[in-house]
Formats: sequence, C-alpha cells, structure tokens
Amino acid sequence: MDVYLIRHTRPDVDPEVCHGRLDVPLTADFPAGAERLLTALAAGTPIVTAAARRCRRLADHLAAALGSTVSVDDRLREMDFGRWEGRRWREIPRVETDAWSREFWNHPPPDGESYAAMHARVAAAWEALLSRPADAVAVIGPIGPLRALLTIALDLPPETFVRVHLDHGGVTKLSDATGGWRLDYSNR
Repeated sequence: MDVYLIRHTRPDVDPEVCHGRLDVPLTADFPAGAERLLTALAAGTPIVTAAARRCRRLADHLAAALGSTVSVDDRLREMDFGRWEGRRWREIPRVETDAWSREFWNHPPPDGESYAAMHARVAAAWEALLSRPADAVAVIGPIGPLRALLTIALDLPPETFVRVHLDHGGVTKLSDATGGWRLDYSNR
C-alpha cells in the first residue's frame, strides 16, 4: 500500500494566530495549489480527510477531479489548543507557553489537548487506514496529525514530530512495498 500524506494548502489566517481547531478558510490561491496536487495521485485514489474546511475543501476538489471517494475521519483533526485558539501567540501568557513547550507530550494548553492524546487518536486512525482494501490512499490533514502519522508509520520516537516539516500543499509518500514502512519522498 502507498499512503500519500497531504497537508492542506495555505490557510487564510495570520500566521501569528494559534489555529489548531479553529476552522479557517483557505487563501484565494487555493485552486492553483490544489491543481498542482493532482499529479501526485492516480485516478480513483480514495481520500481520507480531517473534517476542518481547510482539509475538506481540498479533499472534495481532488476527489471531483480524480473520480475518487472521500471519507472523513474525525481522529485526524488538529490538536486542540484550548483557550489559546484564535489568539496571537504573543498575547498568550509566557508562563503558559513555557510550561507547555517544556512538557508538550503530557501537558496540554489550558482547556486543550496534549500531544499524547492527539497521538493516541491518530494511531487509531492509522490502524483504520491500514485495514482499507486499497493499493493507495491519500490522507489530507493539518500538520499535527500528519506529523503523528509519520512518526507512527516510521516507528520514530513520538517527540521527534517537532522536527518534521511539512509544506502547505505538500505531498509526503509512505510505502510498505518491502514489508516495512518507508518514506519515499516528502514535500513534493
């Protein structure tokens, strides 16, 4: 099976604003970014997406062009940043962000979700992906869950997720052709 991890195209939100679960739209240049992605996927490739409109819009666009099916998996939603959602990072009390950055694995933002909790739900989504009767599947999501999928598939220490860079509108391909998951390419 081949798994194509696709980060949604650029969201229309100030990059200084914390927007994990905040449901933001995509920028006006969405069509160009979406069209570029069509070359990465074969016709009919099933698509699994997070429910956020920035992901769902891309999934629906690709599915229409490729004649593919789309299914939504809520376990692929971005991490919940709780009371930080929609706030500028510089406006969040430094004592809160410092505590979180020291122990992000188990320490959630106020009223939010820890990375460990997100990782656990994404691991369940990964198991569901592997049970699909398909030679390939495209997964469209935000960066947090896609990073988690990479660490799970490649059996990397979970805390390495912070070192994984995924471009907006980029494609990362995983394959298991040799009996173990392999990273074929990233950010195409």
